[in-house]
Amino acid sequence: MVANILCIKWGKKYGSEYVNRLLSGTCQHLSIPFRFVCLTDDATGIDSQVEVHPLPVTPFDENAFDARKGGETWRKVGLFQPNLANLQGDTLFLDLDVVLTGSLDDFFTYQPESFCVIHDWLEKRRAWMPGRDGRVGNTSVFRFNPEKHARVYHHFCDHQSEVLEEFRIEQQYVSRTLIDDLAFWPSDWVCSFKRSCRPTFPMNLIRSPYQPSDMRVLAFHGYPLPDQAIAGYSAGPFKSTRPATWLKDYWTDAA
Repeated sequence: MVANILCIKWGKKYGSEYVNRLLSGTCQHLSIPFRFVCLTDDATGIDSQVEVHPLPVTPFDENAFDARKGGETWRKVGLFQPNLANLQGDTLFLDLDVVLTGSLDDFFTYQPESFCVIHDWLEKRRAWMPGRDGRVGNTSVFRFNPEKHARVYHHFCDHQSEVLEEFRIEQQYVSRTLIDDLAFWPSDWVCSFKRSCRPTFPMNLIRSPYQPSDMRVLAFHGYPLPDQAIAGYSAGPFKSTRPATWLKDYWTDAA
């Protein structure tokens, strides 16, 4: 079995060091043979062990995506394009700013044939609201089969305007389209820095962020980014955090 690890880098927000850290973390935490694929518009500085491919070519108006609040994530729909980078079989997608802290092996055996994804922390809490069921994934970390789950791409190609009108962000659309195959990672495998590590106000101003004991992947959605979390982050009383010094062992050393 050869596992596929996939990431995507475009624009200027994330440099090549994010790709290289992700590769290094994968080498440390995945014991089975793997392909590490990065789709990018700029391969400068990316480690030679990374298999670099161009960004997906799609019929989508990606400038329109970028103009929407949070709209840049709609580019992820292109990851479901058939024959992308000749990916075959189960593929684990990782956002560039996730931090790998434990074994990834189980991510390739958990719930076979399913579309596995983080149970989005906010959507889980909103399940009681009218018109919501809480079954939405956060696509910072997800496993899919490019052949089996290509309907995400095909449906979007045929119904782009309607989809963008109905869904605010891409992960809502992907989760709904793949609802019959949807499975969530165990909550202790993939943690949120904001939800799982940072103490709530006012303790965030006094106590350092926690390190969950069974965590395999740490996701950063919004701010702070990993470097900012390590150094300490100031963003008003509710969102500030003291330095997460333990995170440096996984982030800096992986570069």
